[in-house]
Amino acid sequence: MHITKKRPRWKTILKWFGVSLLALIIFAVLFVCATRVITRFSNRINTENGIDEGIYVSLGGQEQYLLIRGEDVNNPVMLWLHGGPASPDTPLNYTFQKHLVGEYTVVNWDQRGCGRTYYRNMDTDPNNETASFEQAQTDLDELVDYLVDRFDTEKVIIVGHSYGTMLGSKYVLEHPEKVAAYIGVGQVVSFESEFYSYEDALAAAKSRGDDTTDLEAAHGKCIKDMTLVNFMHLRGLVSKYHPAEKSAHTLWLGIASPHIGIDDLRWFSRQIGGLEEHIKLNQQLFDSVMTVDIREYGLEYHVPVGFISGADDWITPVKYSEDYYNSISAPSKDFALIADCGHSPNHDAPTAFCDALEKMLSEIMAYQ
Repeated sequence: MHITKKRPRWKTILKWFGVSLLALIIFAVLFVCATRVITRFSNRINTENGIDEGIYVSLGGQEQYLLIRGEDVNNPVMLWLHGGPASPDTPLNYTFQKHLVGEYTVVNWDQRGCGRTYYRNMDTDPNNETASFEQAQTDLDELVDYLVDRFDTEKVIIVGHSYGTMLGSKYVLEHPEKVAAYIGVGQVVSFESEFYSYEDALAAAKSRGDDTTDLEAAHGKCIKDMTLVNFMHLRGLVSKYHPAEKSAHTLWLGIASPHIGIDDLRWFSRQIGGLEEHIKLNQQLFDSVMTVDIREYGLEYHVPVGFISGADDWITPVKYSEDYYNSISAPSKDFALIADCGHSPNHDAPTAFCDALEKMLSEIMAYQ
């Protein structure tokens, strides 16, 4: 008589676990692929006079990456300056720029030393020895000249975010003849604002009865050794007391992006892989952030100026941006807050941000 051995229960469980895991992976891959197809379709440019291209152009002796999109190349040119430094957001910006491409030719730029530009030039400048704030100004000037020539326009609109406002403010003050208007999103003023954010967080912690030992120790460490790594640690503790109601999930925005590529993924993984190594690679740029006070650039703008901040932004605190706004002169100027948003209202509330941006530009540029 033949006796069939019964399969051990643990093997059956393991088998079904493997099958379920495989099915889940397949579903996730199909879901991501379907989502990217949908976002690509919903963000497509198919007008006769439109533009939708990713290209490399020579700036300061390096080939640097641009993503240029718009429904009519005769529309005003808007140049977006990303933050960080060295934190390109080109693959993520479809979330809000889809509201802008009908009225503007929007240009995204992976600045020297990061993103696709870094990998394009990695063989000749692997340690980013040429990536400095001064060189970024030169690159920006060449880029503006390229855009003016290519799109047969006299001036461009410059919109900077976070560190991009450092770059943009200085450029606009020095080259007003090439700029139609300047908008600062999360306008940087001075790194001293980190202490202002800390003091507010400390007061909030004490009012709640929280243990402030770690918070105060991190602050003391910053005072003793003012390195960016120490400040980023402090910022992480401070952020607990400055939540914003609206906060975009940038990881998902990247996964769903119709523009993301291998080099974008390589750079993002480098950023999250180790803060100290990321800072070291762009040490000159990060050093400039630590010492900047843009009030020293000058306070007299010769172009229309606007600032947009998330109402709950404590990375570049609203108080500092407002105080700077009140201290500058310009042919026309405006300031807007986006409710319930933090440091990136463009991603946190794309529609509200673009409505505010377009309204601001139409008003401040009407005085020209």
